Amino acid sequence: MNRLLPLLLPLILQAQAAYYGSCVQGDSLANTTIGPNGNQVSCRFRATVGGPLEGIRPFIIWSFRKAGYHGGTGGILKVEIQADDGTEAHAPSGRVLASSVQRLYIVPASDQFYPLITFDRKPLLVPGTIYHAVFSNPHPQGSVNYVSVNAILTREADRPVQPTRGDEDWAMLYRNAAHPQWVPRRTAGTREAFTPIMEVYCAGGASQGIGYMELWMAAAKPVGGTAKVAETFTISGPPRRVDGVAVRVRRLKGTEPLAIRLENAAGKVLAQTSCSCALKASASGSLGGCGWLEARLPEPLTLQAGQAYRMVLASAQAGSFEAFPLRKGLDKGFTGATVFPDGHAEFNDGGGWKGWEQWGKGNRLDSDLQFYFELSGE
Repeated sequence: MNRLLPLLLPLILQAQAAYYGSCVQGDSLANTTIGPNGNQVSCRFRATVGGPLEGIRPFIIWSFRKAGYHGGTGGILKVEIQADDGTEAHAPSGRVLASSVQRLYIVPASDQFYPLITFDRKPLLVPGTIYHAVFSNPHPQGSVNYVSVNAILTREADRPVQPTRGDEDWAMLYRNAAHPQWVPRRTAGTREAFTPIMEVYCAGGASQGIGYMELWMAAAKPVGGTAKVAETFTISGPPRRVDGVAVRVRRLKGTEPLAIRLENAAGKVLAQTSCSCALKASASGSLGGCGWLEARLPEPLTLQAGQAYRMVLASAQAGSFEAFPLRKGLDKGFTGATVFPDGHAEFNDGGGWKGWEQWGKGNRLDSDLQFYFELSGE
């Protein structure tokens, strides 16, 4: 396998470079308890950065106000970095490369949900290789003392769950005492799927993962008539040559297409396209399930380094669509490598562009639409 890595790595990096945007979808958060019923979780990842492992930052959650997130003292949080088993299932092999064991004692005043977990060793991560961060709870009363691992929940997920990552490359697996075989974490009888919220750090500052830690569905904004939403951004790094665009929205009514246009900082339209989707019932029976709309640009457009742009979503009929963003976890310790670092989501209800509103705070600049550009000529 190691002899194939020089061939695989350029393909992996090329796939990463083929997209520009948040590249993440989801509808809400969902926790998995670690301990009750023998529950264990594996956050599977294919290394895209290499070097000695410095640590990981997951989303560990408990609550003294809502039931179902934790019990008792929190138990013992055991995290192992394990090698992949090499099978088609790509499950943890049980071969431990590094370990961390922490006896928890959580209290109401504590909200350290995003700990930096370091390990007893610093195994060398090889780009292109699959690893697992396995969470378990060896407390003798693990069904009473436990915490949860939080994840992104996508209610109607296809495969791959995330649009620009293979499920082998980034996924949550699960097992318990009754079902000891590792399987992808999904809600039985539905299309709901879980995606890890986690950042992996290597020596020298390189990192990978997903650092979005909230989804603001309850703060969705309408699209149609005078109401618009947008992602405003300034290109960092090299120029990007854009061929197509994908956005995730919910159709609310009508048949009007979603218009997508790219503007420069002065508001000049550089490119525009449109796409349509039908009003359909979601798996839960409600109308207007979220979905990706994809469109090609009339011709490729090069977005220049250091220049500011705005991607605007609009529709002729009022209330045709709605969109909601993902919150970046930059204030929680996640880095710009695991979110879209170049911009933020905005809305315009007829009174001008402003940042999103959530949790009683307006003009927030810490979220991104669920979107990505398809690139060529990189």
